[in-house]
Amino acid sequence: MSRTRARWAGVAAAAAVAVAITVTADQSGAVPAREPGAPVAARTSSPPPRSGYFHTTAAGSWRSLPSGHRCASLVHTSTWEPRPDNAGPNGRMPPRKKVHAAFAARRRSGGGSFSHKWDTWLLPRVTGHYTGTTDEIFQWAACKWGIADNVLRAITVRESTWYQYEVYKSGRCVTDWGCGDMIEQATAATRTYCQAISRHGHDYQADYGQGLCPETFSIAGVMSWENPDWGKMKGNQNGTFPFNRNSTAFAVDYLAGNLRGCYEGWEPWLSGSGPVAYQAGDLWGCVGSWYAGEWRTERAVGYIHRVRRELRHRTWLESDWKDVGPSCSATYGCPRGS
Repeated sequence: MSRTRARWAGVAAAAAVAVAITVTADQSGAVPAREPGAPVAARTSSPPPRSGYFHTTAAGSWRSLPSGHRCASLVHTSTWEPRPDNAGPNGRMPPRKKVHAAFAARRRSGGGSFSHKWDTWLLPRVTGHYTGTTDEIFQWAACKWGIADNVLRAITVRESTWYQYEVYKSGRCVTDWGCGDMIEQATAATRTYCQAISRHGHDYQADYGQGLCPETFSIAGVMSWENPDWGKMKGNQNGTFPFNRNSTAFAVDYLAGNLRGCYEGWEPWLSGSGPVAYQAGDLWGCVGSWYAGEWRTERAVGYIHRVRRELRHRTWLESDWKDVGPSCSATYGCPRGS
């Protein structure tokens, strides 16, 4: 399932406190470790309710969003885990300083592509500093960015079937189960990129060939590749790798942050990319741009329909959800979590 990606491409309190927000109808294992001092609510073994726990805040509410530390205390904790293979990356938090340094070296604002808030507020807020079950991570990011947790659940059904990063015994990743959008034609730019990411634990070129490797990683299909035509960045890498591969919380944090920034109207580069004008307040348009890198084009709208179908069906609550996974390969063996 080849996907064209965007450039970025990412209860301890009363229900009213849990990012208490009004939305339209369209926007609807182990004990987790939290940041020091964050309270941990009593855990259940239940899946999330069909209605979810958090809803989308209005565009313009970015100043009042709660901190990641605060949101850790608002997560409805549960041992329900349909993806035990995610245990490793669910328990990893990337070093803050390294994340911030990676983004600081690759500024996005300037030249009219992104609002300056992208570099001064949004990216510095992406940390991935939370651990828990897969669903607890969705809740944490939803609370932190004011994006409905059910929207995050539905997007990640389409992106990875909720698998953060599946690998074979050799370390080769399982395409579309945590890595994907494979580069199909090697160029000088892709060789630079593939060499840059090979320095972080696995040389994908050994699996696919010189200048050939995944563009996206993680449960959310977070883009790492940066085409020099979009803007020159060190190693042709946008600063997300290896954090998006190694940490589920980072990947979902990045996805939800991207949706918030787009929803706030901070991606003017999307203007003129589709048949209608890009505007703040269109969450579903932002969902489509996460996939297509375009604003409400046929490809983007098709993705929106697919995500909304998963949302409508609440796919993650179906009885066979825990049994869905990648098959064994006659060549590479059986996949496992990283």
